[in-house]
Amino acid sequence: MKKLMITSCSLLCMLTLAACGSNDDAAETPQESYENNCSMCHGQDLSGGNGGPSLDDVASKYTTEELVDIMENGKGGMPAGQAEGEEAEKIAEWLQDQQQ
Repeated sequence: MKKLMITSCSLLCMLTLAACGSNDDAAETPQESYENNCSMCHGQDLSGGNGGPSLDDVASKYTTEELVDIMENGKGGMPAGQAEGEEAEKIAEWLQDQQQ
């Protein structure tokens, strides 16, 4: 059941991102990047949802570099490519700032 939820969330995220196309808007804030790339599975308030784990305490578990790696390369049920490059860095730094 858990694998089915993770797989469903992953597929939904990928389909949503594919339908929306690439968002290279340089004016997008880190919070907007999070909302567009992550909130569907991790919730608007970082509390988790739709099968994604809570990110409430992610800063105590991972460095900014590790978060970027997870977004770019995936981990566990999270597929690779959810955010990449500068956008992934922006989201990772924003996540770190949310817990300070």
